[in-house]
Amino acid sequence: MKPAVLLVCASYSAMGQADSNLYQSVDLKDIEVRAEAAATFISAKSATFVNTISKKELKKAACCNLSESFETNPSIDVSFTDAVTGTKQIMLFGLAGKYAHIQTELTPLVRGLLSNSGLSFIPGAWIESIQLTKGIGSALNGHESITGQINVELLKPDEMANDAIGPDAEGRGDILLNSYVNQGGRMEGNIAMGTNLNDQWSFGMLGHLSGRDIANDRNQDGFMDMPLGNQANVMLRAKYWGTNGLEGLFTLHGLTDEKRGGQGGSLFDSSPISQPWSNAINQDRLAFTAKTGWVSPNHNDLSIGVINHWYSQGLNGHFGSDADLLNKRTFNHTQQGGLTQVLVRAEVLEGQLYQTSGMVFNIDAYDMNQGRNGQGEYSGSWTETNLGAYSEWTYTPLESFTAVGGLRLDQHSIAGLQWSPRMHLRYAPTKLQTIRLSAGRGFRMALPMVESLGRLASNRNLTYAAYGNLMGGDMTTFESAWNAGVSYVYNFTYDYMPGSIAADAHWTVFDHAIVHDYWMPGQHMVYQESTYNGSPAKQSNSLGVTLNYKLNKSTDMRLAYRNQITEAKYWNNPSGETMAQLPFVAKHRGMASLSKAIKGGWELDATAQFYGPQSLPFGGWGGSTAFGSEQSPAFTLLSGQVRKAWKGGDIYLGIENALDVRQPNPITAATDLAGNVMAADHADFTSSFDAIRIYGPIFGRNLYMGLNLIF
Repeated sequence: MKPAVLLVCASYSAMGQADSNLYQSVDLKDIEVRAEAAATFISAKSATFVNTISKKELKKAACCNLSESFETNPSIDVSFTDAVTGTKQIMLFGLAGKYAHIQTELTPLVRGLLSNSGLSFIPGAWIESIQLTKGIGSALNGHESITGQINVELLKPDEMANDAIGPDAEGRGDILLNSYVNQGGRMEGNIAMGTNLNDQWSFGMLGHLSGRDIANDRNQDGFMDMPLGNQANVMLRAKYWGTNGLEGLFTLHGLTDEKRGGQGGSLFDSSPISQPWSNAINQDRLAFTAKTGWVSPNHNDLSIGVINHWYSQGLNGHFGSDADLLNKRTFNHTQQGGLTQVLVRAEVLEGQLYQTSGMVFNIDAYDMNQGRNGQGEYSGSWTETNLGAYSEWTYTPLESFTAVGGLRLDQHSIAGLQWSPRMHLRYAPTKLQTIRLSAGRGFRMALPMVESLGRLASNRNLTYAAYGNLMGGDMTTFESAWNAGVSYVYNFTYDYMPGSIAADAHWTVFDHAIVHDYWMPGQHMVYQESTYNGSPAKQSNSLGVTLNYKLNKSTDMRLAYRNQITEAKYWNNPSGETMAQLPFVAKHRGMASLSKAIKGGWELDATAQFYGPQSLPFGGWGGSTAFGSEQSPAFTLLSGQVRKAWKGGDIYLGIENALDVRQPNPITAATDLAGNVMAADHADFTSSFDAIRIYGPIFGRNLYMGLNLIF
């Protein structure tokens, strides 16, 4: 007899109950309760404001990697760091993604040498779900969480294997093959597979190959619109289910990635430039993670977890031309390190009070070498260690109320003894409403040049030697901030269809912050600012609201708006220190999306994103300009996708930037007044080249197609 299957489909929650006494004459060996997962949802029980992004949501965009997984998320901005490297960055509350703790399965990912580009090393086809925590994170997950936490759950070997043999396996089999190609010449292939070796062990492999070998120069400024390059990325995983509550997940991850961009000689109508301006970024990584745990067979509320994570990675390349050695920047960095973490969870008061406590040891050894703009070489090596202890207590006296209090104490080899208190409160006045409050402190050690690597694509005079070693390794790279937030979620039913309204406000105030100052003409100054006379070093005020509504059984709608004001203290103004808006941040952001499922396995998705004006630093090399006097124009990006699914996979065709929006002249001094491409040794190019004033798309409209096959 086949197992009975009870299907429950809901947009936000699912609940099923079966009473076997009603049908005593029927022998039901198994009952499965299956639910259709929402594209995104906020857990009503969680004390933190966590937005879970499921595989269903990730399919709506051309999700090639993690940096592109947030294209349909109204809380996060995705933009390019410059006009030549093709590196995408995310921003939360108008602040760079480095202030959010980004992890894969609760192990660090986007930090250190990967802080600038680590998002591009997790292919979208590998992702099972993403948990986005807005506001200060948990004390358990690290001291670097300031604006939020992003945890990425990858495909597990046992889940892939079990889905393959389950009834109506949902989207995965023993082997998943994914391929992707777009109009810009990018090609990509992914493989995911899982198999059960025996009752205790399962094995999985995640593989990725991608590359672009076709150069494009749509605006005919002599620079490639997107860099060329290749990436090979593989992850081997083993899952262990033992006896007496033992389990483990072991992962070996290796990758190599190389990108090259700049002036492409083959793109010119005239003879190629002999020594063009170019950039190259080469990265490699090898990492091993072992996560083991034990759950007491006699007390399910008692568990112990141990995480070991060790890695080695390298970053090297250059920006510039041999025709202009004064402005050529080279870099060759390595980082080796890891962490060991032990945590214990136990129930203190039955059903009401729980605690999770533990200790963690981190070590990072850096070897940094960088050629600076006209200032010779910087070479330095140092080791950062951190011993942290933490305890977090969760109190739930009522179903409608949860209080979580946590405290971290970290003894850092450079920053000394630091404390990071964290607090989260949840109150549900009704079953349809949830109010949350959060507050806490975090700190981090910055690598200013690595974290802003793409900003080296400029002949601006880079100065930082007078203000300390801002490559990293001392207290001039220390950053700390407080974050407080409040959120409100209301679930409703209108015309028999479910919907929700989520509103949140967050405030982030920095005691110490690294400031990248582009306001002085021809200058890129880097320095540390601190709170003085009540004026913060940097601050962000963010207010957002999102409406989700199911128009009918097959159509979902989302409308969102966010206002974000981000400011930093700049001291190069002749009148003294001044709080001014951070450049490249839109104060106003809007989004509208529509998804419709059609009989026969068809699905249509459309998303419109509105970007308000952004403050731009002065683009010339002479004179001066007031803070924020130059603003980018507002623009709207429209994307869409059609997908056809069948039992053995799906095929999709999509378009990005359907309105063909492009930023005119994204690179200063790439061409002369007549529109002729200038060589790197041209006097005007040497004095004025600047590729960092980027606020919008360069390539324009982009068609893509993808295919998923399941075996």
